[in-house]
Amino acid sequence: MFSIILKIKRRIKKILKVKSESRQQPPSSVHSRTRKVVLLFLASLLVGVLYPGENLYDPLDMPRRGEISLEDVIAPFQIIIYKSDRELSEEMEVIRLSMPYLLDYDTSVVRSANDRLDELFDLIDSLRTRGGSSAELEKERFVTLISGRFPLLSRDAILRSFGDIDLVASRAALKRVYAEEIFKVGVLLDMTGLDNAPGKNILVRRGDRESIHPREQLLTAPQANVRLLGALNRAAARDTIDVEYCYLIGRTFITPNLTVNRTEYQRRLDADLASVSNVKETVEQGDIIVRSGARVSAKQQRILEELSRIKRAEAAEKGLFTAFIPVLARILLVLAAFSTLYVFLYYFRREIFNSNPKLLTMFLVFALQLFMVQLVDRWDVSFYLYPVAVLPIMITILFDAEVGILSTIVLALLLGMMHRFNFTVGLLTMVVGTVACLTSRRVRRRSDFFKIMLALSATYAVFIFLVENLKFTSNPDVLTEVGYGLVNATVAVLLTIGILPIFESLFGITTNITLLELSDMNHPLLKRLAVEAPGTYQHSIVVGNLSEAAAEAIGGNSLLARVGAYYHDIGKIEVPEYFVENQLSVKSKHDELPPSMSSLILTSHVKRGRQLGEDADIPDDVLNFIEEHHGTMVMSYFYNRALEQGGDESDMDKYRYPGPKPQIRETAIAMLADAVEAASRTLDDPKPARIQNLIQRIINDRFQSGELDECPLTLRDLAKIREAFAQILIAAFHHRVVYPKKDEDESK
Repeated sequence: MFSIILKIKRRIKKILKVKSESRQQPPSSVHSRTRKVVLLFLASLLVGVLYPGENLYDPLDMPRRGEISLEDVIAPFQIIIYKSDRELSEEMEVIRLSMPYLLDYDTSVVRSANDRLDELFDLIDSLRTRGGSSAELEKERFVTLISGRFPLLSRDAILRSFGDIDLVASRAALKRVYAEEIFKVGVLLDMTGLDNAPGKNILVRRGDRESIHPREQLLTAPQANVRLLGALNRAAARDTIDVEYCYLIGRTFITPNLTVNRTEYQRRLDADLASVSNVKETVEQGDIIVRSGARVSAKQQRILEELSRIKRAEAAEKGLFTAFIPVLARILLVLAAFSTLYVFLYYFRREIFNSNPKLLTMFLVFALQLFMVQLVDRWDVSFYLYPVAVLPIMITILFDAEVGILSTIVLALLLGMMHRFNFTVGLLTMVVGTVACLTSRRVRRRSDFFKIMLALSATYAVFIFLVENLKFTSNPDVLTEVGYGLVNATVAVLLTIGILPIFESLFGITTNITLLELSDMNHPLLKRLAVEAPGTYQHSIVVGNLSEAAAEAIGGNSLLARVGAYYHDIGKIEVPEYFVENQLSVKSKHDELPPSMSSLILTSHVKRGRQLGEDADIPDDVLNFIEEHHGTMVMSYFYNRALEQGGDESDMDKYRYPGPKPQIRETAIAMLADAVEAASRTLDDPKPARIQNLIQRIINDRFQSGELDECPLTLRDLAKIREAFAQILIAAFHHRVVYPKKDEDESK
């Protein structure tokens, strides 16, 4: 899986034509300059058109929600505010929920129930008066008579009627319960005709009269029986009635008297829905939308947005150019900001300006930063959550602090302009970004990011406290904003840690963090070198120390020089026994090989080292040390052997390393350190004078052979390099004091 990712990365770098920093030569072609201009205009166009910010197409002097209007905003014409689709849908849903169900009340059913109740009690009363209550045979005849006329009445109820029952009180109680409890709203057969909408009322229509009741008052037949029993129990507290008897009688005559009228209900619902207007508010010409000194509310903001939309529509009717002017102005403002960056790079960082991949890297970082800001802006919480520290940290680590600070200023201009020239946003970006650049200029390990986090947290806290107190913000709100700032400081740094390696890898930019990770002696390649080629490993460590000291002496990248020297000979892992530092026996393997074959073996370690480094995902800036530390030097030993064996002098190029020559000061230092370290081991008596003469001779040889022609080393630099090499080697070859041995007798 790792190898597949590496192949994809190399393919992307090939498409982008990304080379390592030292191989990105200043282009002079017209096409390269054209690409720079196209990149500038394309970036300005995309940011100007695609980045929303706060809509710059609206008038800049128009206040926004939460802002205080500096003057009265008067409607220049009639403004009609229409409801959104969501508002219309919500309003219609409210109508559907609030429209009561329509039920028709059948008064004939209620009259019939009362009439049947009267008929029953009249019949019972007449039978009791006529027959008495002692004759069992006569009572049975009465039961048969009543059952025939009231078949739903239970036998037990009929028999109890001839007992000690107050018929007058029972009749009155039942009629009162019917009127006040059972049929006051009505009885429905079942609820299948009604939707289960909580809180919805019912509309009961009795002829021309309509009354609204809570749905809970509506009864089904079983519920009516329960209501009847409860009402009779309450009535028994004040009247002398037999509750059980009255219940048996009363439930017999309870009949549903309500029916759901779905047709009329739907007609009324459709009429109410059709009457819903899509106009939310109308502002007449001359009306004051926002008064001077007042804070703009959400309602006023919507009116102002509609006013702006109408003006844009009118501008579009006048012509395409008129409508395009705000967009063009926006693009030109972005172009001016990015042009400031171009001018700075052209005059003060020409090596960045001449590299199209580096310019592309910077614009992609800008795009990433603006994208993050826009994501946070969609939450509409607080602009103190804008992660404006991501770009300053990344640009500083990828390039340097000066470029980072200039990029921060450009970002502040962009955010200020794109957010309606918001001074607070621009000032926040400049202050936070500058602190981020200064604290991240010497990042050498991942733990240094915690220092950046702490510095940014303190900056946010102080900045928010000062600015919000100038705005007379309440203390709880100030604490909330400070909390946003502290969260932002942490999240922005964490995002940078995750994103930074992607830019390092794709665009051939090697940072100090990557170099320090590569300097770990537990790296797989260095561990292989130590085990399989221990002589080469020791040689590389000494060359690394020499290179670091020399690079520091001339103000170069000492970390890059040391790490590059560690890896410059990793190609010798494949055949370590063919290199003198790894040969343990006196006889060399090259004694049995022709000089041409020996030269091929020696030059192969350059190509093979590059392949091993690429497979291990070593950055190009380090891999260049493998190719450049020998430059195009001739392997004089094997070339002279070939001449002794009758070879042709014109075959010199066959014994030359493939190169290229050193392109930067650090690879040139590694070339000199490699030769000096190897030659110093041949000194029989390594005195300081002899060491200095050896170093000077090697430097002169490389200088005169033209190997240093393509790197920016000066004669003053070479003098400092010679002194640095001498100090290291003299310290390495210093003499120890010879301690006298004790006589054998004294030791006993």
